[in-house]
Amino acid sequence: LLRRHDASGLQQLLAQLVMRQGLQKFVLESVAPLNRVVGDAWMRGELQVFEEHLYTEQMQVALRAAINAFPRPASGVPRILLTSFPNEQHGLGLLLVEALLAPEGVHCVSLGTQTPLEDIRRAALAHRADILALSFSGAFPVRSAIDGLEMLRGLLPPHLTIWAGGEMTRRVRRTIPGIVLIPDLASTTQALRSWRAHRVPLNAA
Repeated sequence: LLRRHDASGLQQLLAQLVMRQGLQKFVLESVAPLNRVVGDAWMRGELQVFEEHLYTEQMQVALRAAINAFPRPASGVPRILLTSFPNEQHGLGLLLVEALLAPEGVHCVSLGTQTPLEDIRRAALAHRADILALSFSGAFPVRSAIDGLEMLRGLLPPHLTIWAGGEMTRRVRRTIPGIVLIPDLASTTQALRSWRAHRVPLNAA
């Protein structure tokens, strides 16, 4: 479909897959492997840049439509703020995490990509977030990510959990105090279950 430049056909196929599989299964069993295949094809020169962009755009359309089909609980628990660090332009990971969380009855607020650290801090407090979820692509420098995470940890109250996910986290060779590393998408719902099992959110009081 991408090589035939059939945008409407691709959009229809993705919508059908969401309906057939359900949103969480679609993310884990279709989107994750498709992302790898499309990325590898682009790296080998088998897909043009505009074809890869078409894929990303159509995937975002399908995911947003599926996410918006779920009711947004005003008092969902936990409250999760999603964003990325400055110089991290890849936003599909954030959308995939939101898609996994939407069926779980949480309250998600996404700031999109490239939010300055001080603004992340302000947003986390303003939205009374229980969890801050940050996405890092494989190209993001590990040292910069660790330095930023440690700085952010010191700026935020201890009760606020910080998740760091994405391909970059697979290259982190040590634990980062106060940071939960989520190396793959499947670990997202596990991290949510762990949070719910061990934490009592302040917003529930």
